[in-house]
Amino acid sequence: MNSNKSPLVTVLMPVYNAGIYLEEAINSILKQTFTDFEFLIINDGSTDNSLETIKSFDDKRINLINNKENLKLIKCLNLGLQISKGEFIVRMDADDISLPTRIEKQVNFLISNPEYGLLGSWFEDFGDNINNQLVKYSSDDATIRIKHLHQTHISHPTAVIKKDIIQINNIHFDESFVHGEDYDFWVRMSQFCKISNFPEMLVKKRDHPKNITNQYAQSMDATCTKVKQYQFKKMGVELNHIQTDLYTRFADPEWHFNDIELDMLEDLLNKVILANDKSAFVPINEFRKYISEKWFHLCYHNNKIKNQGFKRFHRAPFSKYYNLNTVSKLKFRIKSAIAN
Repeated sequence: MNSNKSPLVTVLMPVYNAGIYLEEAINSILKQTFTDFEFLIINDGSTDNSLETIKSFDDKRINLINNKENLKLIKCLNLGLQISKGEFIVRMDADDISLPTRIEKQVNFLISNPEYGLLGSWFEDFGDNINNQLVKYSSDDATIRIKHLHQTHISHPTAVIKKDIIQINNIHFDESFVHGEDYDFWVRMSQFCKISNFPEMLVKKRDHPKNITNQYAQSMDATCTKVKQYQFKKMGVELNHIQTDLYTRFADPEWHFNDIELDMLEDLLNKVILANDKSAFVPINEFRKYISEKWFHLCYHNNKIKNQGFKRFHRAPFSKYYNLNTVSKLKFRIKSAIAN
C-alpha cells in the first residue's frame, strides 16, 4: 500500500479475547487477492494473548489500536468508522474467516453499482459439533427491505459499507440497540441507498459458545423487537409487542395460529399494507404480493382452521394481490372440503 495516499478499503476488526481463532482470521485478510487496504484492528482490552498474536504479524497494512480498557463492541465499531481511511469499510469478526476473493468481489460490485451502499454476502455457518450450513441471503433490494421487517437479512461479518453514505447522513452504531446494533444500522442506512448480498459464499462464520448470538439471545430478541417497531412506525403504523410477535411468527413462517390469532393477524396485515401504500416504506407491489402469498400458504397449511382455510384466505381484502391459478384454487377447495 502506498503510504502517500489513502487506501481504497479499510478492514475493520474489533478484537476481545479472540486468541484461539485470531491468527486464522488475520491471515484470511492478509492473504486477500485485493491488496489496497488498511487493516484496522482494535484490541479492546483483551486479557488473553490476543495482543501478542496481533503483534506477531509484520505487515504494514495493519493499524493496531490498543484500548487500555474494554470499551465494548459498539464503541469500537464507531471508533473504527471515525478513524477509517478507506472509501469502503469491510467488516470482519475476529473468529471468522474471509475467503481470498471476498474483498475483491464485494468492492468491485460496489464500484460498478454506485447506487448500492451496503453489501453482504452468502456465508457458511461452521464450527465444532455443528453441521456446516450454507446461508444464501437474497440479493434483491426489495426482498431484503421486506425481510428486514422481521429479521436482519445481512450478516454483520459479511458487510461492506460505503463510507460517504454514513458520513453524509450521520449514521453510526447506536448503543441503545446493543446486541442488535447491526440490524438497526442496516435499516437506517437502507433509507439512503440500495442494499444487496453478493451471491457467493465469501465468509465462513464460526459458531461457538462464546459468540454474541449464543451468549445474548434474550437481549438480541428485545433489541430486534425495537428495530421492527421502528420500521413499522416509519411505515405509518405503530405495533405493540404482541402485534410485533404476531407479524414475526407470520413472516418466519409459522402455520399454527388459532382463530383469535388469525383474526388479529388478518386485521394487522391489512393495516400494514394500507400504511405502506401511503408511505412506500418498502416497495408497494412487492410487499402486497409478499403478504398475500404468505397469507395463502398460512390458510392452506394451517390444520387448526381445517375447512375454513379457503374462506379465510378469500375473506382477507389483500388476498386479491395473490394470483391463485385455477388448479391451485381447485386443490385448495378440495383440501378444505375433505377437512370436514
